[in-house]
Amino acid sequence: MSLLFGNDPQIISASRRTDIPAFYSQWFFNRLRDGYCRVQNPYRPELFKTVSLEAEDVAAIVFWTRYTASFREHIAELDQRELNYFFHYTITGYPAHYEPGLPELQRTIEDFLRLSDHVGPDRVIWRYDPVMVTDATGLQWHSEHFARLAGALQQGTKSVIISFLQMYPHLSSRLSNSGCRAPSEDEKVWLAGEFSRIAEMFGLELKSCGRRDGVQFFEPGKCIDERYLRSVFSLELSGRKDRGQPEECRCIKSVDIGAYNSCLHGCRYCYAVRSFSAAHERFRRHRIDREWL
Repeated sequence: MSLLFGNDPQIISASRRTDIPAFYSQWFFNRLRDGYCRVQNPYRPELFKTVSLEAEDVAAIVFWTRYTASFREHIAELDQRELNYFFHYTITGYPAHYEPGLPELQRTIEDFLRLSDHVGPDRVIWRYDPVMVTDATGLQWHSEHFARLAGALQQGTKSVIISFLQMYPHLSSRLSNSGCRAPSEDEKVWLAGEFSRIAEMFGLELKSCGRRDGVQFFEPGKCIDERYLRSVFSLELSGRKDRGQPEECRCIKSVDIGAYNSCLHGCRYCYAVRSFSAAHERFRRHRIDREWL
């Protein structure tokens, strides 16, 4: 068992692998009160590492989410512990067939804005991710839909991150059976122009997710960015790339405390859930008093 309690404060990612605020908020705050959690190795489940959640060991926490209603009830505890934290909040608003576990769109918009009212628009980053084409969501749909969302969310955020659909190998059959595809190169050019125009119209800074497909159209962003952390929290951190992330990712190093195959949103394009039934079974066996998720 390794301890990540070193001298340098660390970034906690909660979590790229699942939606902790939506489904595991009680577990998270229990672990916060105990000052640590354990993380199971996704490839060697017999191995665990222990991660400090004590304020002096944590530079910041980044939450990745699509709904925060239950989490917001306890969010003041983060402030009481004087923790730095911010949110990547994904709102795409695809037809329910593609996102069957999400609340209806207006509820997520209202949740986004309530969260922003508490933490401030500089600490809630909107993700329009991934951009995919279906029979129901063509190019014009994206242009009009993105504009509606930008207008609804502009008071709650200062920036938006865009990425086009990545066709991971394990998603190919699932997505082709669902009628989803990545935009063609010509379609990306047109969409990028529309997204850029609309973001500027609503005063939103627009970036791509790292060096992923689309960087030729948008400024390459870092979802966990030392410049952002400096400007918002006055943190001075190394800009070294996180070696645990894919080459195209530009994020600085963080420690993810989540688990794959545990999110219940059921998004057809989700790379972190290979089996929706396995995710529901894992949630059924979940215990809020356990040290790991």
